[in-house]
Amino acid sequence: MSQRKIRYGLIGCGEIAMHSLKAIQESPEVCEIIAVQDVAEALAKDAGTKNNVPWFTDVTKLLALKELDAVVISTPHFLHAPLTIQAAQAGKHVACEKPIACTLEQSDAMIAACKAAGVLLTINYVLRYDEMLLKLRELLQSGAIGEIIRFQAHAAADKPESYWSGGYTGRNKSDWRQSKEKSGGGVLIMNLIHDLDRIHWVTGLKPVRVYAEVATHCTPVEVEDNISVVARYANGAIGSVDAMSCARGRDGLGQRLYGTHGQIVIQHPLKVFTTKEGIPGLKPNEWTTFNFNDEEWGADQRRKFFAHFAQSIASGAKTCDVTGEAARESLAFCLAAYESGQKQAPVNL
Repeated sequence: MSQRKIRYGLIGCGEIAMHSLKAIQESPEVCEIIAVQDVAEALAKDAGTKNNVPWFTDVTKLLALKELDAVVISTPHFLHAPLTIQAAQAGKHVACEKPIACTLEQSDAMIAACKAAGVLLTINYVLRYDEMLLKLRELLQSGAIGEIIRFQAHAAADKPESYWSGGYTGRNKSDWRQSKEKSGGGVLIMNLIHDLDRIHWVTGLKPVRVYAEVATHCTPVEVEDNISVVARYANGAIGSVDAMSCARGRDGLGQRLYGTHGQIVIQHPLKVFTTKEGIPGLKPNEWTTFNFNDEEWGADQRRKFFAHFAQSIASGAKTCDVTGEAARESLAFCLAAYESGQKQAPVNL
């Protein structure tokens, strides 16, 4: 594997960008930040001066840097497509925050632009790099729970009023999260899309139909704060996804896979029940627990994500771990759920 260090530039210096900047700095052997940009001068200057790199308010000036290999796009969702296309046309590889875009048309334009320019496009689904998923994949491949017949995902958050105008930290004041056009949607596309991506990826489940009930109960915004989705998968399995951003008292996150021979509770620690004999590390008809490091949210996963993408670029790979096409599938699920909620009818994917 090539040891050439990949030089990243940040486009957008808001809340999530600071997590990405830190993650890149934690893999100095393969990548580094060499410049930052934000249309808000205060944010660009803050990120640049604190990290001793050039800062810009004009994205064309950042993209004009010949030494720049790739960009990290951490902007409101509706800007993902135009900025990705602009970066691709400048010959820069792109790591873009999730979701890939607000519409399938936007995502298709992003994928096409990167292919035409011969650059890689990845979407920051960093939870794929949780070491727990390696064990989950191993268990599924061993047949520990048999054929998957049900998938459940649950999230009950209580986002403060300030979130809708400044995120969790208030680093950047903006109303884009409140807008359906600018964000694409609420708690499903903003948060649960991470879980959809990693579960569909690790299991290979392919959704073919969804039905959803969507509501905005407690929050003065255009997007949903309460949603339930039922999905049918190509293998016949049923999925259910329930999410809230207005759950007073909260109730955390949780995912489960049910199979013909057992079930897996996907959390830290990972919990497995199987009726089968001969599965390494498991006793039949008993629960088994596997413990993993439960670090600060997403910190190690994000570091691994950027390091792996840098290695893909440096080695001249034609693809990467989390492709634009895969990210499009997660977006399609969310948009079909929103369409179903509006029509009050099932929607085929």
